[in-house]
Amino acid sequence: MGQSRHSGKIRRVTGFTLIEVLISLSIFGVLIGGLLGFLPWATEGVSKIKDRSVALGMVDAIQIELERLGFSIVERGTQRLEGLFSANSKISDAQLIRQLVLVAPRNGSKVSFERVVERKQSRNSQGQFVLSNSLESISEAYNSMGGLVEFDHNKELDLPVSLVGLEEGKEDTIATNAWNRWIEEDQRYFGIFCSQFARFPLGETGIESRHFHHPSNGYLALEIEVQWPYKIPGRDEPIEEKFRNRITFPLAVVR
Repeated sequence: MGQSRHSGKIRRVTGFTLIEVLISLSIFGVLIGGLLGFLPWATEGVSKIKDRSVALGMVDAIQIELERLGFSIVERGTQRLEGLFSANSKISDAQLIRQLVLVAPRNGSKVSFERVVERKQSRNSQGQFVLSNSLESISEAYNSMGGLVEFDHNKELDLPVSLVGLEEGKEDTIATNAWNRWIEEDQRYFGIFCSQFARFPLGETGIESRHFHHPSNGYLALEIEVQWPYKIPGRDEPIEEKFRNRITFPLAVVR
């Protein structure tokens, strides 16, 4: 604090003392440190939003891949193993079901078939359907007419089903198109699980689902669940399901 004279009057000049400046800087530092502590959370939140947007944007790509595989493979690869071929039979709570698994890289640029798995379905104490964690891969199955449906290999082209191209013609053209669709194991960030709808979602005393599939149907309604991260770089084995994010939506394929 000081004094100065101007036009015969005394004017007081005020300012911050050194102690006040130090206290202000200390408070400012505490606030900035607290805000920086939230930065990783904010970054993670942006990443989750981006992954969710990519997952939602893959709907058309998933539909195209299912149609490319063909109705027969999709039907058998998602079969509920009880009550499928009889309109009057009921599905028990505990049963085996198949899921057709597609995969996609983190940028969602392509979707490709990976495998068909079989797992147990049951109900929890609240009456909701739950699936077992144990997955058993299936390489082939027979259709309702006794024909063999292969899930993991195409004998004509000697390629995995996931690599069979859309175009016919020269062998090198097919191979090129096929391998462009290949996704490395540790780049399969999104796992896309395709299942048929249960006949009685709320139990056999409840209302029958209008999405339940019967072989006489000209379409096949599917419940699609996109999970991520499914696999990550440096690790070929899938991440445990409890650590994955997920979204669910319906799709349908026609004969």
